[in-house]
Amino acid sequence: MKKSTLLLWLLGLLIVSGCGSVQGLMIYEKDASLNTIAQVKALPAMNTVGFEWQKIEDSRVRGINIYRGTPQNKEQSFRQIGSISNRYATHFVDTQVSPNTEYVYTFTTFSLGKESEHGKVLYVKTRPTFRPVSFVKAYKVASDAVKVLWKPHADPRINAYIIQRAVDGGEWQHVALAKGQLMAEYIDIFVRSNHTYRYRIIAKSYDGIEAKISQTTSISL
Repeated sequence: MKKSTLLLWLLGLLIVSGCGSVQGLMIYEKDASLNTIAQVKALPAMNTVGFEWQKIEDSRVRGINIYRGTPQNKEQSFRQIGSISNRYATHFVDTQVSPNTEYVYTFTTFSLGKESEHGKVLYVKTRPTFRPVSFVKAYKVASDAVKVLWKPHADPRINAYIIQRAVDGGEWQHVALAKGQLMAEYIDIFVRSNHTYRYRIIAKSYDGIEAKISQTTSISL
């Protein structure tokens, strides 16, 4: 039994790579004698949550497991999202989160094939995404061309704009990506008479975060 437990643990060390990342998850026996992390500080951003804690002094501990859940669940359940195979580590960053969303986290410590009880549940809400583009307007510039103008986003982290279009009340479709924070127009040459076109703009940051959707502008040809 001891040999099989040790084999599982060694296999886990081969699978897990990097501080704060995980490629495979171990199965542990619970060990209530292992100390949990008493206090964790959360630093939420729009699409990441950083965590910080004090160094673990217990020499039996080999590393830390990180679990995440959502507070909307009636029966709280957690999924392991990371494992750090170094007890001296004091930081972890969750990069798989969305803006303006609530999450719950809990941390455990682990030893040779054994894991502590879950620590205190930590409630975290990520920051809201960027405000929408404040102005957008469509103009007919020819019988077969529409120019869409918008006000460039004020936040310097924005570097592109997604242009979406809907025809005759249909579904929204992605039609173009305008690059550059100061870019402020799109010319649609794929339009025809006797149709109504709606447009909206979604600003996008360097790290891929989409702002709130702008108001809609409409034009009939």
